[in-house]
Amino acid sequence: MGETMYHHQSSTGAVLKCSFSINLLLYTMVVLLTIVSTGTPPEQVVHVILKLDEENTPFRKTNNMFLSTALDSVLIAHGFQNFNMSDPKLVKLMKPLAPGYLRIGGNMADRLWFDPSGKFVSKTQQVVESDGGACANEEIDCDVYDRPNFTMTAKEWTQLNSLAKKAGLTILFDINCLIRFPNGSWNSKNAEELIKFSADRNFSIIWQLGNEPNAFRHVFDYEVNATQLAKDFAKLRSILNRYPIYRKSELVGPDTTRPIIKRNASMAYLHEFLLHGKNVINAVTWHQYYFNGRNASISQFLDPEVFNLLQTQIGYIKDIVKSAGATSKPIWLGETSSAYGGGAPGLSNSFVATFMWLDKLGIAARNGLDVVVRQTLFGSNYSLLDENLQPLPDWWVSVIYKRIVDSRVIPCYPTSSTTVRIYCHCTKKRIFSFYSPFVVVFGLNVKKSPMQIKIQGYQGYVWEYSLTSKGSLVSKDILLNGEKLSLANDGTLPDLDPVLVNAHPYLQMRPYSLTFWIIPLHTSSCPI
Repeated sequence: MGETMYHHQSSTGAVLKCSFSINLLLYTMVVLLTIVSTGTPPEQVVHVILKLDEENTPFRKTNNMFLSTALDSVLIAHGFQNFNMSDPKLVKLMKPLAPGYLRIGGNMADRLWFDPSGKFVSKTQQVVESDGGACANEEIDCDVYDRPNFTMTAKEWTQLNSLAKKAGLTILFDINCLIRFPNGSWNSKNAEELIKFSADRNFSIIWQLGNEPNAFRHVFDYEVNATQLAKDFAKLRSILNRYPIYRKSELVGPDTTRPIIKRNASMAYLHEFLLHGKNVINAVTWHQYYFNGRNASISQFLDPEVFNLLQTQIGYIKDIVKSAGATSKPIWLGETSSAYGGGAPGLSNSFVATFMWLDKLGIAARNGLDVVVRQTLFGSNYSLLDENLQPLPDWWVSVIYKRIVDSRVIPCYPTSSTTVRIYCHCTKKRIFSFYSPFVVVFGLNVKKSPMQIKIQGYQGYVWEYSLTSKGSLVSKDILLNGEKLSLANDGTLPDLDPVLVNAHPYLQMRPYSLTFWIIPLHTSSCPI
């Protein structure tokens, strides 16, 4: 495998140059029109050019489970502290995230033993990071601390499956990869016990094997090479095929850490795995965080250059997938959030994190990623719910996204702005009282002054959802069109109604805000 493989050179360079020239011409024209017709400074106006009805198809289409979430395996290791799986309020908070996957995984997945009898219950109260931290994400050698084995009982597993079913979610379960024979091959006995137990009860599950295997030596002081892991995946596939309920159940992997150019071990591992294992997986999965939560600053959560890291990393992953001959496989972000190490205290769970989260959803869909699994629903500093099951800002953004935004991506071209990010999709097929989809333009403004948004060619009314903070960017409250969002005591959602605004001459994006505009346009790009 040549070293030059990891120098990212886009095969679409000529197309991008042509597109850049066209967009530059369009930008020049709309800037001149802005100055002449309104006198508004061009730096305060973003023009959005929608490309509708081209070839009568959407630009990209994601999985209908695109926005998914997770529960970290450390929650099981700690005995589900403060997490009552039979709480009706919890189900109410999870239902708005359906359809989607509920991933059960993370570092401690590779310490989990299934105990069908309930006779060997073993838990730990040891504080364990819910992701690989700096050791895994920066590919650096650390002093490895002990992560003890623990058990998941049959009762707990049944409760998890019941919870997911009530919420309308499908479990994505990460099987322990580190139960090994002396020769290094995977010992599948415990996994087979879990699979048989699940099949006997008709549990609907899709599967993974191992979490961030390229970083095992950093996290567990143990190595499983990529070729061996591919063999282990093939073994798991053959086991699943013995059970009619799981013959068509998806198996995804290998869940490597984010690509880093200065240390390309994760990229080399992914490439080697795909060369040998692409035929036994249904999707290629990888993990992504932007920075270290332990030393994060609020400025990083507002920096478009930080947001752009994801676009670059997706490019690297696509290059690896292509080089390994696996382009027929969809790509999933199998675990992702803002900052690794459990998130940034006071930041990852506050309003300021919403910009990064909505931008990630926009970039991922625009680039054709099929699924984005948000780490995590509960626990750690980047959770969607706090320890009292109160929704945090990212939960509200996720619910509104799920309610409005469809899997079909529409190409749109905003004129250049460093602080405004814009994305375009079809709406859900049933929106409000209508039974046909419209167009939704959504995005964010990380500038302390308002920005004007001009939808080229449209001058009518639109429905607007404007999300802002309550006084402080690090507030855990969020406002919709000026009203604080909160649940009823029993966990029932408010109405989440938009306001009707005139798009002429401009739509306004408030300072430090996220906005969704539903444009009542019927287009063959968004068929019924």
